[in-house]
Amino acid sequence: MRYLYYPLMLLLLALALTEFISVGGLFVANIWHYKWLLGGAAAYLLVRKIGLFARNEQWLQTTSHESTHALVGMLFLHKIHSLQAGDGSGAVYHSGGRFGSLFISLAPYCFPVLSYVLLLLRLLSAEQMLYIFDILIGFTLGFYVVCFATQTRTSQPDIYEQGKLRSWLFILTSWLFSSTLILLSIYKGLLSAITTLFISYYGDLISWWCLLWR
Repeated sequence: MRYLYYPLMLLLLALALTEFISVGGLFVANIWHYKWLLGGAAAYLLVRKIGLFARNEQWLQTTSHESTHALVGMLFLHKIHSLQAGDGSGAVYHSGGRFGSLFISLAPYCFPVLSYVLLLLRLLSAEQMLYIFDILIGFTLGFYVVCFATQTRTSQPDIYEQGKLRSWLFILTSWLFSSTLILLSIYKGLLSAITTLFISYYGDLISWWCLLWR
């Protein structure tokens, strides 16, 4: 099964990159539609620049990192024994075997938990209030971009233990997927974005298959 990982991830990476480029064009063509999202991201960077979170930024990043380990561990039905988050170091102790270990280990480098939670809550919002969620999503994405850029290193035990190439393929594919889904969701809503994205993936696969066997 391990030998199937690389061809499968390369295929998923190609799909994720193809649709990211497509949605990137949509983003550029409709940039004004994303003004609140961009404003939220800029607000986080400004707050960070003036040092409002400076004393606790490392602790916040560590807490986010370890909490994501724990959350994804629970999603894979692992038992969480303890979670520790200090200023620059932390750990999650869990049990449940190897099932889901790749996702549990690498999710803190590519899974923007709060942004996804806000996307779900956005479904419940009245249309005139959507901009508030867009600002908050942008703010959290600003945090995650900084957090992931700071923490994603080949020397990280999570990445080293899962294998460098294996980990980087997973992280890059996940980031492209999340970026595409979030941008598309801001434009047309989460449910419509999910439907559109997976139909596009299917269409890409069919097109590539036809080209291959023409």
